[in-house]
Amino acid sequence: MSKTVVTPERFSEYFKLNSNIDFEFCNIYAKQDIPLFLDPYGISAIKSDWSKTCETHIKTYFQYLVDSIKSGDKKVIAKLLNAFHEVNEVGLGYSLNQPSGRGIGHKQAKEIQEAFENSVAAKSGDIKDIADCALMIPGINRDKISDITSNILKGQLIEFTQEVCKRYKIPMKKVPVNNVFDYGTFEFISYYAELPVVYESPKILLPKAGVRSDPQLSKDKYYRNFVLEFLRAEHHHAGDSLSTVLKNGKLVVRIADLKAKYPIGTDFLYQFSKDNPKVLEKFKSELRRTALNEATKPVLIPKIKILTASERIKFLSDIPVGTKDATNFHKLSFDNLIHIFGDRLSNADSEVKINDGRKRIDIVFDNSEKDGFFNKLNTLHHIQCPKIFVECKNYGREIGNPEIDQLVGRFSKARGHFGILLCRSVENNATMVNRCKDVFHEGKGYVIVLDDIDVNILLKFKELEEENRIDEFMSKKLDEIIM
Repeated sequence: MSKTVVTPERFSEYFKLNSNIDFEFCNIYAKQDIPLFLDPYGISAIKSDWSKTCETHIKTYFQYLVDSIKSGDKKVIAKLLNAFHEVNEVGLGYSLNQPSGRGIGHKQAKEIQEAFENSVAAKSGDIKDIADCALMIPGINRDKISDITSNILKGQLIEFTQEVCKRYKIPMKKVPVNNVFDYGTFEFISYYAELPVVYESPKILLPKAGVRSDPQLSKDKYYRNFVLEFLRAEHHHAGDSLSTVLKNGKLVVRIADLKAKYPIGTDFLYQFSKDNPKVLEKFKSELRRTALNEATKPVLIPKIKILTASERIKFLSDIPVGTKDATNFHKLSFDNLIHIFGDRLSNADSEVKINDGRKRIDIVFDNSEKDGFFNKLNTLHHIQCPKIFVECKNYGREIGNPEIDQLVGRFSKARGHFGILLCRSVENNATMVNRCKDVFHEGKGYVIVLDDIDVNILLKFKELEEENRIDEFMSKKLDEIIM
């Protein structure tokens, strides 16, 4: 089955801005995240009063955090680190082709807090800035650095957004913003701010110069390009047991041998950096240099990473059940269903309002299939379903009649009478099927329930390109209800 490629609508297109302008802001997608990263070194490289303020705020934040760790003030530590979540307003993340569920969730925030509190580097005060944090704290990688930077600079990024909107006459609305760090009181505050609103979602814009497709700030790049190269030179000069003499008499030190002797790890990187501070400073100097290099500027049509079934299954299993992670479950489910059903369904949309805004549907598709399961709903089973409705329930308990009735309440003669209810698990399949049968026998419509196990099976079928088995699987789910 061929794959339909649709170019997502951009922020500039939504507001009908001149397409010939080379915008100074990252032209994010209107309704989806874009897999790019906010780079603190890119912010610093702008060399404006605004960027200098941002740089000062980052240093101040981390100094406050390290001081709190050294003094053992767990209340302040928790306050500072619990704010490290994905800032949805900035539009950076993975939900286009890599799930934004990989942002910092509540479980990961707790793990990061423990990592900071237990870090020798943090306790000793050797963490001076965000680069040290990325290299010496477990669990901090490029997407987490992007989230952390977005959180620390949220107030400054709101100011940047307001300036951009004034310059291009982009309309703004007063909306609530939460978890903005006030550098005067050292507290997180909430307030109302003027921001552009796209499809009812407020947006915070980022300077294009501060956004990267592939930031240089990473443990792997520091380890591979600086640490190992330094160690190779050291062992080559010493001519010790890690040195190998080739047949031509040339002395070499193999990277594979170095990796075996010095495996990458935060404890190792911390001790190495403490023993060799000039190497760490050289790395930071390179970060500053490359941030100024035009070649490192982001390509705003990023390369799409096709996730494997195993990666998608792992992302799904990593999302905790419960209302706190309902948004991550919804975003990942939205992406997975688009991937699984391909061009069977089109015009995917989320958080769709109906009945003059009195009701909302989690996910809606157009039924565009010319052959296969969704087509046969119309032609074979005579089920009216121009739209396919999906509700997502990230519950830690069994869903029941109220959740099914909620989905049925979205059905209508014009919209159709078929929907899918996504949940995390089904404890009693027979009971669940009977609930769906009751809807069918009462003439209210058709509801199919899919849990994580079902979605995992469909993802595997998709990866194996067994499209017929996807249709067969869905047909069996329908047969359980109507037979």
